[in-house]
Amino acid sequence: MLTQYGEAVFSGNAALFVGAGLSMGAGYPSWNSLLEDVRTKVRVPEDFSDLPLLAQYFVQTEPGGRSVLNNLILGRLNEVETKSSVGHKLLEQLDIDDIWTTNYDCLIEDSIPQARVITSDGDLLLRNVPQRRRVTKMHGSLSSGGPARWLTPPVITRSDYERYELTYPRLWATLKATYLTKSMLFLGFSFTDPNIEILLKLSRSLQKSEYAEHFTVLRRPDDPAERRLHDLRVVDLENSNIGVCEVDNFEQLNEFLSRLVRRTKKKKIFVSGGAPDSGDVTEVAKLLGSRLAEFELGIISLAGKAAMIVSYEFGRERRMTGRYDPFSIELFFRQKSGEAPALKERVGTAIYTNYDQADLRRHVIDQSRSMVVIGGADGTMDEIELALGMGVPVIPLAHTGGAARAAWSGRTMPELLSLDDDSTVRQDDWKLLNDLDPRVAVSAAVRLIRQTMYLSGPT
Repeated sequence: MLTQYGEAVFSGNAALFVGAGLSMGAGYPSWNSLLEDVRTKVRVPEDFSDLPLLAQYFVQTEPGGRSVLNNLILGRLNEVETKSSVGHKLLEQLDIDDIWTTNYDCLIEDSIPQARVITSDGDLLLRNVPQRRRVTKMHGSLSSGGPARWLTPPVITRSDYERYELTYPRLWATLKATYLTKSMLFLGFSFTDPNIEILLKLSRSLQKSEYAEHFTVLRRPDDPAERRLHDLRVVDLENSNIGVCEVDNFEQLNEFLSRLVRRTKKKKIFVSGGAPDSGDVTEVAKLLGSRLAEFELGIISLAGKAAMIVSYEFGRERRMTGRYDPFSIELFFRQKSGEAPALKERVGTAIYTNYDQADLRRHVIDQSRSMVVIGGADGTMDEIELALGMGVPVIPLAHTGGAARAAWSGRTMPELLSLDDDSTVRQDDWKLLNDLDPRVAVSAAVRLIRQTMYLSGPT
C-alpha cells in the first residue's frame, strides 16, 4: 500500500482525505465524546452507534433544535486544549496539493498556511486566486484562534448527510471528480466515524473499472466482539477497490505518515563515513559509486572522504553514459571564513550554507530517502543516530569497519532499515554487508538501498 500510494504522490496523482483520528491525536474528542451531551439530553442507550441519527433526534425533540445543537458542539470544541500534532506537521511535508477533510477544526490549514481553504460551493467559484495546495472542508469549519465560532455550519445530522449533494452540489461533484481521477488515501477514519459513509457511498456509486485504486488506514477495534463486523466491513471496502491498512491505535498514523513522507521525497541517498582507524574505504566507495550510477537517484553528502569517492565515481560513470547532471550530486558545506575547499575533480554542485554542524546534518539528512555508511568514526555515529531519530533507514557497509560495522553489529536489521509492511528484505543481504569480498558487500548494500528508497531499475 505504501509503495502504490507513494508512487501516486510522487507522480502528482494523489489526494488525501483526513478524518477525526488525526485531530484526536492533537487533543480533540472522538465523535462519541463530542456528542456526549447530546446523547444525555436525548436519553438514548450507550450502544446506540448511529451518531448522525442521534443528532437528528436531538434537533427534532429539543427546544431550540439546530441552533442549540451547533452551540453544544461548539462549546465542547472550545473546551479543548490542543497540543502540537506531529501528524499535522507531517501533512505539511507531504507533496499533496489536494487535501479533503470532514473535521471542523483548523489544524490542517494552520499547519499548511500557504494552502487555500474551501468550505462552501461559493469558494470553488472564486477566480484568479493563486494557489497550489488546497484544503477542502466538506462538513463545516471553525474560525482559527479562540474562542472559535462557526465559519460554516457543521454537517452532523442524518438529514445533513442525506441532503448533502443538494446543499453542496459543487463540493460533491468535485469530490467525485477527484475520486475518479486521483488515487485517494482516507486517513484517520474508523467504522465508528459517521463520515465513513462518504467513503462507502463513493465506492458503491462507481464501478471499480472507473477509478484508480484508493486506500484507507483503519483502526482495528479492541473489543473482540466488534472485530467480526470490522472484518466484514474491511472485505466490503477491498471489494470496492479500496485497499485497507489496519492500525491498533491512531498514534500509529504518525509512523505511517512519516514513512509516506520519506517515500515521496526526491530520490536522494545520503552518503556518510570515512576511513576508520584502520583500513581503506576507497575500493568499496568506488564500487558503490559505480553501481549507484545505474539508478535514477541523486547523491547528497557533507563532502566527507567516503562521500567524495562515491561522488567522483558516480559522476564518471554518468559522464561515460551521457547521463551526467551536476545537480544529481549535492555537496553541502558549512559557512566558514577563508577559501572554499578544493575538489580533486569537477563534479556535482557545491552548496555553501549558514548552518552550524548540527543543523546542517539535520538539514541534509532530512532531504534523504535513505542513508549508506562506509567506515567512519564518532562523527559518523552521530549522523547514524540522527538519521534513525528522523526515520531515515541506515544501510551500514559493515565490511568497511569503523562506525559502519559498529552500527551493523550493535543494532537489529529492523531498527536500522525502518522496515514497513511493504518490505521484503532478505536476511541474507543483511549478513552479506559484512562479507569479505567488497563486491559481494556492495551488491547486498545496493539491493537494500533499492528497497529502502523504493527504486526500480537494474539489480
